[in-house]
Amino acid sequence: MEIKICKTCGKQFLSEANYSYCRICSKKWHEEQAKIKEQAENLKWQEQRKQERELFKSEVQAYKPILMKNVTPSAHTLYIIGNGFDLMHRVPSSYYNFRDGLGKSNGLQYDLDAVLTAEDIWADFENALGTLNLDLMGSRNIINMWLDDFGFYDDEDGGAAEFYMAVEAAAAPIANLVNNLQPTFRRWIESLELGTDDRPLIGLIHPQGKVLNFNYTEFIETMYGVKDVCYIHGSRKKKKKLILGHKPGAAEDFHERSRKPRNYRQAVIDVAQDNVFDLVGQYDKELTKNSQEIIKNHRDFFEGLACTDQVVVIGHSISPVDWDYFIEVKKRAENAHWYFGIYGMNDLRNMTELIKRLNIENYNVFRTDDIWTNPKSVNNETALPQRESKPRIFQDCGITVTLRQTYDLMIGDAFEVILPNCVKNVVVFEDYVFAMLDDLIGNIFLFKRQAKNWMFFAVLESFSHQSLINRRLSHIFLDEDDITFVYNNRVRKYDLNTGKMIVNQQLRDARSKEYSGNNIISKFVKKRTYY
Repeated sequence: MEIKICKTCGKQFLSEANYSYCRICSKKWHEEQAKIKEQAENLKWQEQRKQERELFKSEVQAYKPILMKNVTPSAHTLYIIGNGFDLMHRVPSSYYNFRDGLGKSNGLQYDLDAVLTAEDIWADFENALGTLNLDLMGSRNIINMWLDDFGFYDDEDGGAAEFYMAVEAAAAPIANLVNNLQPTFRRWIESLELGTDDRPLIGLIHPQGKVLNFNYTEFIETMYGVKDVCYIHGSRKKKKKLILGHKPGAAEDFHERSRKPRNYRQAVIDVAQDNVFDLVGQYDKELTKNSQEIIKNHRDFFEGLACTDQVVVIGHSISPVDWDYFIEVKKRAENAHWYFGIYGMNDLRNMTELIKRLNIENYNVFRTDDIWTNPKSVNNETALPQRESKPRIFQDCGITVTLRQTYDLMIGDAFEVILPNCVKNVVVFEDYVFAMLDDLIGNIFLFKRQAKNWMFFAVLESFSHQSLINRRLSHIFLDEDDITFVYNNRVRKYDLNTGKMIVNQQLRDARSKEYSGNNIISKFVKKRTYY
C-alpha cells in the first residue's frame, strides 16, 4: 500500500496496484460508463420489445382473437386478475418498481443480490426466491471461517455456544432476507396509488361478479364496485401476512452426501454444515407459497363457484406458479366458458400450456396490449436537489479528522487522502490516527505524525475473513510503542514503529490477564460491555 497522486484531480490516494486515478475520479468515470451501458441496454431492450410485439401480433392470430367489448359479463362471471390489472391503471406495481423503490444502498437489496442466484431476480421475483446461493451460506470454507471467528477452535472443549453462533452467522444472509422482506414489501404495497382516473374495463367487469384477486390492492373494488373479492395472497387492508414466495420443492435437498471426514475439524464442519442447511431450510419455508394450503383456507370461495358460467382472465401472466388455483377453478366451474386477456408472448405461451394441461375447449382470446389510460394530472414541481452527505468530524488531543463521502479522509488542514474502501470509524490519538474500513476483512489503516507532518504508515495485518474488530474482542491496550488486541482466548500485538504484528498467541481466558498500557476499546467499539 502506497500513496499516489491522481492524474485527474491531483489528490493523494492509497493503492496497492498500478492505479493512476483516485476513487472519486474512478467513481465518476464508472458512473459515466454505467450510463452509456444503460442507454445501450435500453435501446437493445426496446428493439427486443419491438420484435416481440411483431411476433405476438402474428402468433395471436392463430387463436382468432375477439374484441374485448364482445365479452358479455354477468353476475355469474368469475374474474381472475393479476398485476397487469394494476399496471393498466397506471399503478407502479411491478417488481422492478419494488426494486427501484428500495434504492441501491438498501439492506434488503443487498440481501437479495447476495442470497439469490437468478440472473434477473426481478423478471420473475417469486420463482427467483427459490434460487438460494448455498455456497454463500453452506460452503465448508465459510462455515470453517465462522467457527474460527467465534473461537470454537480456541476452546479446548469446543463450546456449544460458539458452535451454534457460527451456524447462525453462516445462515444470517437468508435470515436477514426473511426478516426484512415482509415489512419492506408491505410498506411498498401500502404506498401504491392509482395513476389514472380512467376505467378502461367498465364494460367488461360486472359489479355482481366474483373476483379471484392475485393483487394485494383493492382497486377492483374502488374503481368497479365489485364486492365479492377473494384476496388469495392477502390484502393490504388487513394486517395479516402477505403471501409471497416460490413453489414448494424449489430448494428441497440442501445436504451433501457421502462425506468422509479425515480429522476432527472436518467432522465438526460436517455437523455444522448439516445444521446450517437445516436452518436454511426452515427459513426457506417462509419464502415458499403452498398453494394447496392456501386453497384450503379459501375453501368457501372456491366451493361457491359452482354457478359460474364465465371465467375472465385479465392482467394475469398465467404463470405455472399459480396453476394450482386455475386447476381448482376448472374443477369447480367445469362447464364455464373461458376468456383470456393476453398482453404479450409470455401470456400467450403460458395460456397455451394451461389449456392443454386443463383440457379447456371452450375459450376465447382477446388482446389487452392496446389498452391505454390517461395519467392523472400532476404538478410539475422542481425536484429537490440531492443532499450531499454531511462530513463526519473526529476530534481528540487537538487533532481534527474530517471524513467526506465515507472514504475521503483529511487530517488537520494539510493531509488529505482517498482511501480504497468506506471508513466505518476513526480513532484519534496524539500521534496516531486509526481508520477502520468497512470491508470484508475489516482492515485498520494507521496514520502517524512525524515532526509536524502526517503520513500513511501501515495497514495492521489481519487474517483472511477475520477482522481485528470482532465479537470475541474484549480489550485494546495502547502503550507507548505498541497496541494490543485481547480476545477471549487470543492476544495480538502490533509494533507502532513498524506496523508489524509482533505477537499472535493463543491464550486460554486471555481477557482476564493483565496488560500494560491504557484500555482504549471504548474508542474503537461503542455500546458494548467488556469484562
